[in-house]
Amino acid sequence: MSIEMTYEAAIIELNRLKSQERMDVDRARLTAAIDKLTEAGRFRIKRKPVPEPEFCYGNGCCPNCRVYFIDKSTHYCGNCGQALDWSD
Repeated sequence: MSIEMTYEAAIIELNRLKSQERMDVDRARLTAAIDKLTEAGRFRIKRKPVPEPEFCYGNGCCPNCRVYFIDKSTHYCGNCGQALDWSD
C-alpha cells in the first residue's frame, strides 16, 4: 500500500522523522533530501506575479526572480521554474 501526499505533507513528515532521536537512516542524507524537497516544493506552489511598476510594459513579474512577463499564458517562470497563479 502506497501513501500519497503533497509536497507540503512530505516536507512536514520528513522534518518530523528528522527530529526523532533514534533512526536507522543516515541523517546527513536525510537532511540533504529534505533540503532538496523543500527547494523543489517551493517552486510548485503557485504564487501571484508581482504587479509591474507603471513605467514598465507587461502584465507582471515572477515573485521569485523578478523576470517580466508580457502575457498571462505562461503557468511557470521560464527563468526559475516558479509556478504562477494569474487568477484575480
